Amino acid sequence: MVRDTCGGSRKHAAGSLPSATGCFAFCSLRSPVARPPTAPYLRLVSAARGEQRRATRPKRRAVIIGGGISGLAAAILLARGGWRVTVLERDVRPPVDTPDEAFERWERAGVAQFRHSHTFLARLTWVMRERFPEVLNLLRAHGALELPLTVNLPPGLELGPREKGDGELVLLGCRRAAFEWALDRVARFEPNVELREGIYVEGLASRGAKGTGARPRATGVRIRHLPKPPPHADERIPWHPHKERAADDTPIPQNGRRAVLAADLVIDASGRRSRAAEWLPEVGARAPREKIVHTGIFYFTRFYRLTGRRPPGATAGLVAGDVGWLKLATFPGDNETFSITVGSDIADKPLRALSEPDVFEAMIAAFPQVAVWRRSGVSEPIEGPNTPVLVMGGLSNRLRSFVAQGAPLLDGFFAIGDAAYHTNPIYGRGATCALLSAVALADALAAHPDDPASALLALDARVKREIEPFWVSAAAGDRMSRVRASAAAQSSPAGLLPSLWTLFSAPDRVLAQLVAQALSVYFDHGLVPASRKDGQVYRAVMRVMNMLDDPRTGLLSPSMVARVLPVIAQSLATRGAGNAFPGPTRAEALALIERVQRDRSATRAGTRAPAARPPRRATPPPPGARLATR
Repeated sequence: MVRDTCGGSRKHAAGSLPSATGCFAFCSLRSPVARPPTAPYLRLVSAARGEQRRATRPKRRAVIIGGGISGLAAAILLARGGWRVTVLERDVRPPVDTPDEAFERWERAGVAQFRHSHTFLARLTWVMRERFPEVLNLLRAHGALELPLTVNLPPGLELGPREKGDGELVLLGCRRAAFEWALDRVARFEPNVELREGIYVEGLASRGAKGTGARPRATGVRIRHLPKPPPHADERIPWHPHKERAADDTPIPQNGRRAVLAADLVIDASGRRSRAAEWLPEVGARAPREKIVHTGIFYFTRFYRLTGRRPPGATAGLVAGDVGWLKLATFPGDNETFSITVGSDIADKPLRALSEPDVFEAMIAAFPQVAVWRRSGVSEPIEGPNTPVLVMGGLSNRLRSFVAQGAPLLDGFFAIGDAAYHTNPIYGRGATCALLSAVALADALAAHPDDPASALLALDARVKREIEPFWVSAAAGDRMSRVRASAAAQSSPAGLLPSLWTLFSAPDRVLAQLVAQALSVYFDHGLVPASRKDGQVYRAVMRVMNMLDDPRTGLLSPSMVARVLPVIAQSLATRGAGNAFPGPTRAEALALIERVQRDRSATRAGTRAPAARPPRRATPPPPGARLATR
């Protein structure tokens, strides 16, 4: 039995929702939050709901494929809406009592980004307050930060009087492991939720013969029980999960008991590795329509823990900068943790050396706004010098549509989270989209309890309004990044213009390039510098970045364009002088990398020489002999 530790602090009583400023002032204290020994809040809520539902045991059953953020959130909401929910998860997560233990012990081979940086946007915090207050209170009790609009303001920017909507701009600072742990904890207290782990979904069960012309209907899933993984005996954090369970192209073990699990609804929450494109044709349905835009970025991440006072002038940890050839950001976490992520173009091979801890540390030390967090006495790598730099790449913005010509591709089948919409992690929208799609699913089923087809159409319409505009903006942002990278690689300004041959052979492509360049100028020379000087522009940018306003109306409205155009003119006239994120040039960074690698090689070469106990005769050490290095 897992010991319960939920509950509010003295200032955050269970169920209360303090103001953004007050919550930040309390949660960002250096001392840890007092944690009650028991969890009366979750127990009382669970008992009350259980008594209400035992009288009328739900007969409708939903199966959710995937026990990540979207799957657990959907399970909680559907169970409260009168469904019996079974969550099927491939990974096995041992019982743990705290987010730290989840970070240290859980192996999430099916979630490559589990130990990478995460941003929990203001839209997510808003949804948590309304639909998941127990989860939010649990995170508060374990040191999660709530970061209001006033955190990390550009130097010298004055927002002026508080405006309507400012209270919505509160981000949540915690690790992915903490967020998933809290959702998992609350889901296990729901009487109508069953979590099964170590289960591999092989395909769908359906009703309706192939070739009849009738639309098939999902009636369950075909599952296989995976062999139990070996116990995690190593005391070190499993940064790199077992390869035999992590690689997409590695066959899943074929042994294990097979079964068919019947259900009225099948919900795909299996993330970006979803196999829905294979499952649907197997039961006679059309494969979902896909749109894919590659991100073209490598990510390098390392985790840290604060060991002393925050440096003077430093905020809660939100720092982000883009110097064209490199992106850097710090991400505040729960329980005095944070992470630093560096992103580079996937084609920039010299920067792949950032996967080496000494190169990574030297690079972030060259950027003053980030380096302040790595000063002596401020922080240390979360697992000491052995803490690796995690690498993730090869990602794409992918959109999948499960509706065609106004009808579902497969009745009784729903896809949520990354299984439907997956965006570049640099925008930090994955967790927010996961929660939004789970809420949209629950609301659609509540509005159409006996009509899954209408529920799917309602879900599709809602996510197109609330999520798809941000997917489109993410895809456009990555296209702009590639245009900038291509422009930087040109040896002359004339190379930026499309050739005459391209103009005549592919006019649509040329038009897309010109639009991307125009948008790049608007954002790089207009919105970004204007947001450092104009409080209204800063608010608009923050609201769009946090998925509170539509990108089209929030950033491209006539009033916003009128504020931005003078800044564009000034920026172009001065050629963007005055970089707000100081640091080295790319050439200086490459020289820094070479110097670190050269020093490392020299140190290793020096350790091959005789040390404390030299041999009696002046003979060279045997081949391969090496003394331990720190």
